[in-house]
Amino acid sequence: MKSTKLVCWCVAAAVVCLFLLADGVHHAEARPHRERDTEEYSMFVFGDSFVDAGNRPRTSEKTVLSRAWFYPYGMSDSSHRNRATGRVSDGLVQSDILAKILGQDESPPPSRVRRSNPSGVNFAVGGSGVFDSAEAPSLRQQVDQFKSLLDNGIIEHGDLQRSVALVAVSTGRDYFQRINQETGSGDMRALSGQVTDEIVDSVTRIKGLGVGKVLVNLLPPLGCLPWQSIASNYDHCDDQGNMLAGMHNSALRGKLESSPQDVYMLDLYTIFADIVQSNSASVSRLQDTHAPCCANQQDPINGYCGQDDGNGREQYSLCGNPDSFFFWDYIHPTQAGWEAVMERLEGSIEEFLGIQSSWS
Repeated sequence: MKSTKLVCWCVAAAVVCLFLLADGVHHAEARPHRERDTEEYSMFVFGDSFVDAGNRPRTSEKTVLSRAWFYPYGMSDSSHRNRATGRVSDGLVQSDILAKILGQDESPPPSRVRRSNPSGVNFAVGGSGVFDSAEAPSLRQQVDQFKSLLDNGIIEHGDLQRSVALVAVSTGRDYFQRINQETGSGDMRALSGQVTDEIVDSVTRIKGLGVGKVLVNLLPPLGCLPWQSIASNYDHCDDQGNMLAGMHNSALRGKLESSPQDVYMLDLYTIFADIVQSNSASVSRLQDTHAPCCANQQDPINGYCGQDDGNGREQYSLCGNPDSFFFWDYIHPTQAGWEAVMERLEGSIEEFLGIQSSWS
């Protein structure tokens, strides 16, 4: 039974990695200086598809890599005329909701659009992890890009006087790439040490470059993501995936809790698990917290949300009301799901940043 579960995990993991690949690092152009309210926070976003606001270039053909630029992605995003924007969701993602808490309309512009903005820059790319890869810029490479823009005056040091970074290495990509070779708890503990060391190093560099406050995602319960619970018909979370996420989070907490009060960890694990496993009134509007709204039921392992057969015939099923689902596809929350998560975090984020938000 365990070996069967591990095989399913490995196969699904390989597909997940393919889903999230990116095209490389892009650069922002210089911008004319614009004064901003000194009370506003500039925001700089680093990480993966949980916070990517469209850094993968748009393509003319829908593929597993470009699917987030096509329907049904973006269908709930009224702020962008219900169109796909490269966000891996039916609408807004975590970085957008954080921006709203900060008083902005949405995530700072993605770096691929080749412009900067006083609100900040989003460097995140779906498929990113902490290890270098030919397919997507690593977290370290994203911080390198940030430093380059600072060194060249494209991002002004004045924009860092009141700034916050979001570091979101959240999908577990670094573990999935190596799960076939390192399945023992000792191996995974060593790997979690390497992954969290890289995250801490990037956080230290971001602070050293002048960013005032840093928010860092903990991993969500990987075993509760739909691609991990397919075998149980989305009935329950997978213990092995959750154990791996817990190991990562414990290591990261141990390394960051001793940091000064300018780093705050966002506990996605507890909130995701509570929402998925709870029937409380606080999440009653999310009627389905286990299954994905959009899924390829014909091929749940190798298929993907938005897939067609090449002749326009849909190979996926779509729920009638994404607002009532927590998960959009096999990994990513819906816009309503992200709103539910960030509502839980809003108060602690406000306290950490010393702000009063009117978002929720």
